[in-house]
Amino acid sequence: MARTIEFQADQLIKSLDALRGAQLPFAGNRALRQLGFQLRGELQREMRDKFQNPVPFTINSPRYSVDGLELTVSISKDGAKGQDPARYLYPVTEGGPAYTTRFTRAIRALGVVDASYYAIPFLQGRGVRLNTYGNMSPGQYQQVLSALKSDTSRGSGKQGSKWRYFSVPDQRSAKPNRGRLKPGIYRAKSNDVQLLFTYARKQPNVPALFDFSGVVERKSAEILPSLLSKALDDALK
Repeated sequence: MARTIEFQADQLIKSLDALRGAQLPFAGNRALRQLGFQLRGELQREMRDKFQNPVPFTINSPRYSVDGLELTVSISKDGAKGQDPARYLYPVTEGGPAYTTRFTRAIRALGVVDASYYAIPFLQGRGVRLNTYGNMSPGQYQQVLSALKSDTSRGSGKQGSKWRYFSVPDQRSAKPNRGRLKPGIYRAKSNDVQLLFTYARKQPNVPALFDFSGVVERKSAEILPSLLSKALDDALK
C-alpha cells in the first residue's frame, strides 16, 4: 500500500502572535482543506506526466482528509478483489518488484501454473483486444480466465469453429507442453494460433516513476505557509 504522510499546521508556522494564534484551529483547518485539494491535483498531474495513458480509476485515486490540524494524503484502497490503486501503485513509488496482478493470482489459484509464473499480456498479438488506454480489455481477461477454468482448455485440441484457449504449460494437463510453442497463453482456431499472454519466470521489476512522497512534501512546504497566512488574515477580518 502507498504510504500516508501527515502534516500539522502548527509545526509549519514558527511564530504567531496571541491574536493570530487564537485563530489557528479554525484557520489551520481551512488552510489544510485547501492544501489537500491542491495536493490531489498535483498528484494527478504527476501521474499524467509519468504514466503512459493512465486510466481514470488511477488518476482519481489520490485522497485527502482533514481532522483538526492534521491532513492525511493517501492513495485509494478501494478496488475489486485486491486490485486497488494503493496496492498496484506502491511498486512504482519505491521501485522494485512489480505488483502481482489479479489475473496472475487467478491462474495460479486454478493450478494452471505455479507461483514462479507471471502472466504478461502480449499487447502486440493479433488476438489481443485493446481498450482506449492501450491495455488488454477487461472483458478479454475474463474471457481467457473463464476458458481456462473449463475442461476444453486441457482437451485434445480438435479443430472447430470456435476459439480454444490453452496455457503452455498447463500443470493440470497430461500433455502440458503442446509441441514447440513457447510458454504463454494462447487461443487457437483451425490452424490459427495466437499468443495472448507470455510468461515471465521471474517477478518483473519496475522503476520508481511516481514520486508520491516528494510531491506531497515539496508542494506542502511551498504552498501551506501562504494558505495558512491568508486563512489567518481572513479569520481576523
